[in-house]
Amino acid sequence: MTDPALRTAEHESPTASTVRGLGLRARLLVMSLVTMTPPVLVATLVDIRNDGWPGALMLAGAFAAGGVFAYAAGSYIVRPVEALIQDAHVLSAGLSGHRSVIRSSDEVGQLAIALNQMAETMERRTAALADNERRYRFLFDSNPLPMWAWDAETTNILAVNQAAIDKYGYDREHFLTLQIVDLIDPSEMERFSGARLPFSETRQNAGSWMHRTATGKRLEMEVITTSSRRLGRASWLSVGMDITARREAERALARSEEQLRQAQKMEAIGTFAGGISHDFNNLLTGMLGYCDLLLSQLNPSTEAFADVSEIRALAVRGTELSRQILAVSRKAVLQPAVLDPNAIVLGLDRLLRRLVGEHITLHTHLDSEVGTVRADAGQLEQALLNLVSNARDAMPSGGRIDIRVGPITTEQRQRFTLDAQTDWTSISVADNGTGMSDEVKAHIFEPFFTTKARGKGSGLGLALACSMVERAGGEIRVESTLGVGTTMHLLLPRLDETVQVVDDADQEAGSLAGTETILLAEDEDAVRAVATAALERRGYRVLAAPNGDAAMAISLAFPGRIDLLVTDVVMPGMSGRALADRLVVLRPGLPVLYVSGYTDDEVLRKGISADERTLLAKPFTSLELARRVRTMIDNATP
Repeated sequence: MTDPALRTAEHESPTASTVRGLGLRARLLVMSLVTMTPPVLVATLVDIRNDGWPGALMLAGAFAAGGVFAYAAGSYIVRPVEALIQDAHVLSAGLSGHRSVIRSSDEVGQLAIALNQMAETMERRTAALADNERRYRFLFDSNPLPMWAWDAETTNILAVNQAAIDKYGYDREHFLTLQIVDLIDPSEMERFSGARLPFSETRQNAGSWMHRTATGKRLEMEVITTSSRRLGRASWLSVGMDITARREAERALARSEEQLRQAQKMEAIGTFAGGISHDFNNLLTGMLGYCDLLLSQLNPSTEAFADVSEIRALAVRGTELSRQILAVSRKAVLQPAVLDPNAIVLGLDRLLRRLVGEHITLHTHLDSEVGTVRADAGQLEQALLNLVSNARDAMPSGGRIDIRVGPITTEQRQRFTLDAQTDWTSISVADNGTGMSDEVKAHIFEPFFTTKARGKGSGLGLALACSMVERAGGEIRVESTLGVGTTMHLLLPRLDETVQVVDDADQEAGSLAGTETILLAEDEDAVRAVATAALERRGYRVLAAPNGDAAMAISLAFPGRIDLLVTDVVMPGMSGRALADRLVVLRPGLPVLYVSGYTDDEVLRKGISADERTLLAKPFTSLELARRVRTMIDNATP
């Protein structure tokens, strides 16, 4: 755009040159006349040929005088031009505010005016450029997002803002010596080489890239790039947004959603399995009870005794299956007790050796100073069976398994990040099998996750072990290296309590018999029948009821003393908890033994202590029922 003052000067300049230019021409004409006047006068007045050398001398003097006059006149004319040249040099040096002071009406004066107008125009345009530069710097440097410009051909970084300096950790001078590839993580180099597009002045969303800072920290950056030639060359201007935290949050959200889906799936499976197991436990309790009744009447040397014993063994295996399902779904009613880890391992030794087979050697390492732990015995045994089974499967060609019981050392406590205020006991299962990768280790405790071939494993073994340890207040840790082997650590808080040992032989001799009256409330006919028969054969008087309402009616109608209430927790109509609350009011001091395979109702379980004194878990044997009844009656407050 042409400056208005310049347009005015251009419009006026022809007229000014025509009018004022005569002054300079007149000066030059006068200078010429003055210069020629002395020689002309001398030549007119003196005859050089007749006067000889005096005449020639006079003519030479006339020329000299004309030269002096010409020099004096030329100096007068050139002096403003020299001043104007000096002004031009000053302006070209960039000195702002300088103006020519020449004032005349000739061409030199017009040139001085034009020079001053040009200086004013350049200063205005320079100020405008400086203002634009300040705006650009403000937008570029104060932008909170990292920005960098880089050469489209050489990929050299040409400019960088303060946000980029802060984000990447390079100082400005060092930053400007880098190439764009120096900001990109090495893992992205192949992608960057294939993603470069031909230069064109368009805006492009370059997508997300993994970058690396001066300290080596990895950043995930969302980059938008604009191409331009405004830097005097083909270049790209990139704006980056750090999305590392956002992507991590998205991944955490995805993990949470997956965990929620997994939890919902397990909740649905648990509800389904719990309902089935409840009925299954009732059936198993009836089978075990009838088997016990038959065995008490048969001669141990007969084939019938052996057959019934085999049936009973199958029923016991069914109870373990039911406990596994309920443990994984976290709906089992556990009965924690004080246990000796050495005794648990020794008790399983024969079974474990049969489980691993002859191609694997099994070694156990016990520690007499290990103390005791509190856990459900069946759950702990099942967890060990699952760990040994997994170790066996990791060594198809044979190997060695070491089961080690012992206290946790200070170094192990730190390595496993355990509570330093707690003494820990470890039961570890180590193998020298195939080992696991980090990716597999991240999923091994998820239900139904397995690396075994289809039909070779359910993926519940380690999930069960993890569930058992967590419910016992412990931790589980895994150490594994591909090609070296795996060690699983079951870590439980150590106790100094003594294990209560019950002599079954002494109790069978008659200590479990009694003459007391027992009110039995059980909605399952088979369970009610075998429980009644088992207790009556030991001398007890049993008042059997199929539900809570019937039990209340029997209690109200029975005039004598009732020594114990044995009730199922979950029954149609009145629950076992509600029945107990009402009977305790009518018969103060009445002890209550709850019987249940599982219950999902927190309200029904509220106030019921899941220990061996107040709760008998289904399925149970006749001996277990008799022992628990005798204990409850003997410990009742008179």
